[in-house]
Amino acid sequence: MAMLQGDQGDQGDQGDQGDRPGDDGAPPGGATGATPFGMLMPGGNGAAGIGLIRSREALVQPFNGAPAPWHSGLPFREAIQRDGLPAVQGLRRFDNCSEDIRQINLLSELLRNLRLTADAGAGRVNVDHVGYGAADGQGSGTYTLHPVFSITRPPRTAFEGAQLRLVHEWAELRGERLNEITTQLGVPFRYWAPIVDLNPTSHPRTLELLALAVRLGFHLLQPIKHYLACPRPAAYSTSIQPVIRPRRFEAFPSGHAMEAFLVARLLAELCGDKTDGTVDTPLQRLATRIANNRVVAGVHFHIDSVAGRLMAESLAEYFLACCRPGSDKAGWVYRQFDGRALETDDPALATALQRKEVLDGNRVCSAYFLANAKARRRKPRGLRSSAVADSRTPGLLNRLWQQALEEWQ
Repeated sequence: MAMLQGDQGDQGDQGDQGDRPGDDGAPPGGATGATPFGMLMPGGNGAAGIGLIRSREALVQPFNGAPAPWHSGLPFREAIQRDGLPAVQGLRRFDNCSEDIRQINLLSELLRNLRLTADAGAGRVNVDHVGYGAADGQGSGTYTLHPVFSITRPPRTAFEGAQLRLVHEWAELRGERLNEITTQLGVPFRYWAPIVDLNPTSHPRTLELLALAVRLGFHLLQPIKHYLACPRPAAYSTSIQPVIRPRRFEAFPSGHAMEAFLVARLLAELCGDKTDGTVDTPLQRLATRIANNRVVAGVHFHIDSVAGRLMAESLAEYFLACCRPGSDKAGWVYRQFDGRALETDDPALATALQRKEVLDGNRVCSAYFLANAKARRRKPRGLRSSAVADSRTPGLLNRLWQQALEEWQ
């Protein structure tokens, strides 16, 4: 699937596609691609184009303007509006769009109501949902900000002491974890797939939904990393010597932790497993291991993963609220990570990531989560999935969520 081709660790496999025989037993060859239908994918070919020109000249009769019989005057078999064109919303039409175009449209729906701001003085980044005052959900001149999450960076001393020693000590695990570390570069869907039997044949819309959520996360994560400006462990000590070369951006929060806990939460939600833990427990364990492997590799601190987990849990709830705005479950808990609460000798700095660490509620005990002790679920009025102002039809996000959900029922 196109949305999975960005996996850094899989790029070396793509050169084999032209050598594979087609499903019909056709000989290998780049012209047909991995299957006999590869030639139907978007793109062009000079020789094929000449062939199509000549074929058309031999086949086409004088132009009469009649529509193709299978359309029956209704493009994409949808009802038309008074102007003779299909409806603006067009959910059935959207099902026929290319995967990359679907992702662009879906991401646009998600980002249109999000606002990211940075407070340089406080070293804090805020992500808010913008709720407009007009009844149609569009710009009326008034709006309300509904916080989704905020992250305040720790001081330099929080990284230089116990956190740096942990990274140094965990280097001993590199020999046994190297295969995991290198195959978890990019987005490691191959690690989540065996737990829930996830594959493109039976769960195409689920994979599309997960890819969309991860894209949303990284559209927010990269500016957050930039604004908070926390260097990687190698910047503090020559003894770290990472076993992989990370891409050139800051460390805090951890992107791998964010994506791993985000995917774990969404898969558990789709499976309906938030009670007995049959699926949720191994997913959470895997998310923790993926995050910890980045520490073993020498490219992250443990505290990076803590902030990444908080971002993932809050973003997952917001994402689900946008996908199912009319549901009783719609809403999210506004959570804060306050790194300023971390002192040089804070015991929390000498421990690894705890996947069961309480993020909010009256059982919070971590200093950097204390602001969440009284956090409550937020459910803004007029939360909409659709970008169409005058349509009561569920939006593209809701359409994708329902399709993904059906794959698990």
